[in-house]
Amino acid sequence: MTDAQILRHVKIVCTLGPASNSPEVIRKLLSGGMNIARLNLNYGTLEEHSQLVKTVRSLSQELGLTAGVLLDLPGFKRRTGDVKAVFGQHLEFAVTNKADWIALSFISSAQQVKEVRVLLREMKSDIPLIVKIERAKSLEESKSIIEVCDGIMVARGDLAADISIERVPIAQKRLIKEANRAGKPVITATQMLESMTRSITPTRAEATDVANAVLDGSDALMLSEETTIGAHPVEAVETMVKIILAAESELPYGEMFREDWPGVLPEINDATARAACHIAYQVQAKAVVAFTAGGTTALRVSKYRPRQPILAVTPNESVARRLALSWGVSPVIKVAPPTLTGIFELAVSVALDIGIAGKGDLLVITAGIPPTGQGGTNLIKVHRV
Repeated sequence: MTDAQILRHVKIVCTLGPASNSPEVIRKLLSGGMNIARLNLNYGTLEEHSQLVKTVRSLSQELGLTAGVLLDLPGFKRRTGDVKAVFGQHLEFAVTNKADWIALSFISSAQQVKEVRVLLREMKSDIPLIVKIERAKSLEESKSIIEVCDGIMVARGDLAADISIERVPIAQKRLIKEANRAGKPVITATQMLESMTRSITPTRAEATDVANAVLDGSDALMLSEETTIGAHPVEAVETMVKIILAAESELPYGEMFREDWPGVLPEINDATARAACHIAYQVQAKAVVAFTAGGTTALRVSKYRPRQPILAVTPNESVARRLALSWGVSPVIKVAPPTLTGIFELAVSVALDIGIAGKGDLLVITAGIPPTGQGGTNLIKVHRV
């Protein structure tokens, strides 16, 4: 991982297409800052998408990077009928190809999300679900939808067509805020750097749009035509990285620890994650090291937006790829030792190997004890390297 990749909190989703489906371009996208490759199943063949999944996985491993694959299912956008008829074939494809995330199109209710979840369980899969908010109905039902999904996408193109374009900016801010309070990833999408499909540089308005999406609280920003059919897919990613880093320097990190901050839950897990971030901010630690078996500890820490990188240490490669979407999280695939001493030593080793900390620096370590369990975040340790 490069310094820019570790220190950048907001992630980048790149849609692959004719301009970016060769191994050479995918390699450059990964090196340039792509965290998640999005494959839109509304276009191309399943065989082509299957090969792209393999290519992304192979190249990310070769480069020593952790990148996820998001399969975007057209669903009700292209078909009618019940949830099984609309999503069934593509869900089977996603499970077979071990997608890291599934995006659902034209969802209008929490019940539909629950029905998709049942289908996945029947396929013995727990792939997390992103719901695209792109209809007036899904916007109205956003709070209940966020409760049952694993993240949302603010799909501004179709949403603008359904609710009118002037209402989209306010809807975007509201949706991001709702997802942030729930501690679930939110992707802001559509025409972020659209002029870069033709031009080597974006417009000032586009740069402002990207920066505002960062300041609003997006976990990730998405490139669509810029990388699918654009003349400058790699440059679009590199430009987005620069704008994100500039905007992040102005984020109000300290405000997260006000007592009245919305989204604070009366739970040990939530309190521990929030306290870890508060301590890291106050003592100016170099990183928060989160030991996480299933990803929940890292997600809880991400919710409270620490200035420091979140080094998510997990033994599970699938969990690591999923966490590549989450704000501030740099996944590290390692098996946690069974003892506290071993955990602390591994945290130091990871921080030193990545180059984020040196001798004498402070780390804030958080985990669930016992370390072999899942679901509990109950330990904080301030540790000097």
